[in-house]
Amino acid sequence: MRRLVFVAIGAFFIAAWLPLQRTFVVSAVSEGERLAMYSKPSVVRIVDGASGQILFQPPGYQGQTYNVSAISLGSGFFISSSGYIATNAHVVSTTHDGEEKAKQTLFWRMVQQIAKTMGKDPRSLNANFINQYSNLQSFKLFHHVIIPDGSAFPFEIKQYGAPTGESNDQGKDVAIIKIEVKNAPILKLSDSEKVQLQDHVTVVGYPGAADTFNSGLLDSKSALEATINDGKISARKQASSGAPILQTSASATHGNSGGPVLSDTNDVIGLLTFRGDTVNGQEVSGFSFIVPSNTVMEYVKSAGATNADGPTDQLYREGLDLYWDQHYSQAIPKFEEVKRLFPQHSEVDRLVQSSQQAKAEGKEKSSFPWWIVAVVLVVLVFIVVIIGVGLTILFIARKRGKTKRASAVGSPGMGTGNAAANARQSPAQASYSPSPAASGYPPSPAHKPSSSSPSPHVAAAGDQGMTADFSRTIALSPDNNFLLSLTEHISVATAHSHRSSLPIRASQSATFGLEYGKAGSLLPIRAPETARSSTILNRKRFLKRR
Repeated sequence: MRRLVFVAIGAFFIAAWLPLQRTFVVSAVSEGERLAMYSKPSVVRIVDGASGQILFQPPGYQGQTYNVSAISLGSGFFISSSGYIATNAHVVSTTHDGEEKAKQTLFWRMVQQIAKTMGKDPRSLNANFINQYSNLQSFKLFHHVIIPDGSAFPFEIKQYGAPTGESNDQGKDVAIIKIEVKNAPILKLSDSEKVQLQDHVTVVGYPGAADTFNSGLLDSKSALEATINDGKISARKQASSGAPILQTSASATHGNSGGPVLSDTNDVIGLLTFRGDTVNGQEVSGFSFIVPSNTVMEYVKSAGATNADGPTDQLYREGLDLYWDQHYSQAIPKFEEVKRLFPQHSEVDRLVQSSQQAKAEGKEKSSFPWWIVAVVLVVLVFIVVIIGVGLTILFIARKRGKTKRASAVGSPGMGTGNAAANARQSPAQASYSPSPAASGYPPSPAHKPSSSSPSPHVAAAGDQGMTADFSRTIALSPDNNFLLSLTEHISVATAHSHRSSLPIRASQSATFGLEYGKAGSLLPIRAPETARSSTILNRKRFLKRR
């Protein structure tokens, strides 16, 4: 039974351990890819500026229409599932400054075009004369957020700091804007005070150098794909106002402004804000500056926003973990739920399609076979029940055996219990000899064992005896009266070779003495009066047996 239990337990552990052994699959999921997939849906592109047409028609000349625009592109990221976005203030400065300033910007763009046509320096032209004979034909203001799936939403500014180059406070180049969406994926802001030199960081955004709007080398969807660069924290500095500034070696350029700078734990440590000075009129890569996340959090709170996970964030991460672990059937419902909550999510459609294809190709990793565990548990329960029933039966059997042995050794007799107890306590007690008048027999001394006395344990040679054990023994008198002797054991032997007499052999111990009469007949000494009443039934039973 014990071996069977050990075998069952061993089978249980084997069944539970084998499914957990991963099949040999080369995994291409690095920590960098995980960070990129977690963060990309939250990073957005911001378009801010104006465009229009201006007709310039000086006296005596045929008029000419100039198409002008002043549009800036930047980056940002969701900090709240309700549509709040963090970016740089200078990225949305055109919208913040208003239409009149935007129109002035468009006019100066026209002046630059005229100067280029004439081959002159724009500063040498008479701007007042050009303005007097110019007419704005059309005007359009752009203030949109383009999320990674290509959807565009107009934004409104909720909080606005100090743009780079317009004040001495370079450490406050922060703006919080908002679009009308629900359940957007977010990135969490961490404590920038914990950032150390040479910490690894990742910059996510839309650098202008990666755009190919003019060359047409890439398709239009490529403009929606964020660029991911990495580097390290190379210095901790301060703005002229005393605000903290972080410097990074990560490559960045125009268009990265406002994009998140992430730690290896996928938390935002700051906004990429501005680059270093040019050298000989050229940008030098690897010297970019970051507004720390603690400064950003000040503007988040001022805007009344919160920086907490939304409904889609946990679902999306769970789906990615299942997808990377090749549990495609379980990952698909997660991605579909994300799609239902945030239809503009940029990654879930591709992930669902990839999961379905992997399932069709048989790449799905089997889930844990709980049915094996259930079968093993049922077997274990069955074995435990059998063991319990067996132990119960064994216990009952042993208990009954002890009860029977105790009954056989110390069962109560027909006489009084006190007499039997007294007999066991004093087996050598002197015999009681009744008076001759009461018994009708001459008095005789109590029997004393001697060498000449006939042995009660030796039967006659001619006897063909049968021995009966009466438990509480009896003695036979000549007048066929029975007396109860309160002894532990007296055996009675019957011999058929003699007349009708019944020789009685006494056991080694007797409460009442027995005397030998003539011809070796056994004569009883009268029992106490209290025992006579119980002898009648015994006498009848004895005669019936004869």
